[in-house]
Amino acid sequence: MTFFYPETVKHVEKSSWERGDKAWSESSIRNPVQDDTLNQAIIAEAGVKPGNHVLDIASGTGNPAVSAALLLRDSGSITLTDLSRGKLEISQIRASSFNRKKLNYCCADMTNLPFADETFDVAMCRFGIMFVKNKVKAAREAMRVLKFGSNITYMVWDAYHKNPPFFIPSKVISEFFGEKEAAIPARHSMCAPGLLKSVMEQAGYTNISERQIKYKNRVINLKRYIANGLKRSHKDRIKGLTKSDLTKLKKLIFQAWSPYENNGATKIPNCARICTGSKPAST
Repeated sequence: MTFFYPETVKHVEKSSWERGDKAWSESSIRNPVQDDTLNQAIIAEAGVKPGNHVLDIASGTGNPAVSAALLLRDSGSITLTDLSRGKLEISQIRASSFNRKKLNYCCADMTNLPFADETFDVAMCRFGIMFVKNKVKAAREAMRVLKFGSNITYMVWDAYHKNPPFFIPSKVISEFFGEKEAAIPARHSMCAPGLLKSVMEQAGYTNISERQIKYKNRVINLKRYIANGLKRSHKDRIKGLTKSDLTKLKKLIFQAWSPYENNGATKIPNCARICTGSKPAST
């Protein structure tokens, strides 16, 4: 296991990506991923196989890299990259039960990857490209480090209104504080059909295909699901609330999920878009 930390990204230690690391650490390590659907979808779409040298861009706390590590068996490697060293350190802990010799970690900007040309057999980016300013540049940089003819798969969130995990707590929180609901977050900025495909076309990929993924996450422990969501995505909003007020807020969010309850479990819709393209073969 190696950990690279290029000088070019040291400034991110004070960025917004670092601020939520403690909350993500507490909820990710104590409560491992229960729903692996989207991880498995991007891994399958990318075509990860034993022996591959895989690049996971914007890996965060290890999705989908930790799941993909199980496919490599005794050969190949996975290199996890992210702007946040803190989140990568969380992914190290999550992967502690695996053969860590095949896992490498690198703090890196996706528009300036510190790898040689034609290094990787396959690349993945789960919910990362939405946040970079120059998306075409990021896609071209990923192409540079891919071997000729290799694939990359991007996954982005579909429309805000199609994803209750985001709009339900946000709506309840806004009403709780008597405020107007905040603007739609940047995570949904690439939800328009064909937009991700267009970025990949401009970057020069071939054999591009884009599709929608819809599924329902079956949540057994809704109270824990709500608590983790508040810690991860709304930490600043709940900071300073009394224990009583926080309990009231959680109860309101719990009640808002009632239309999705079925046979003792809450089935939460998720909707994303996935797009795969190939680096043109060498001529």
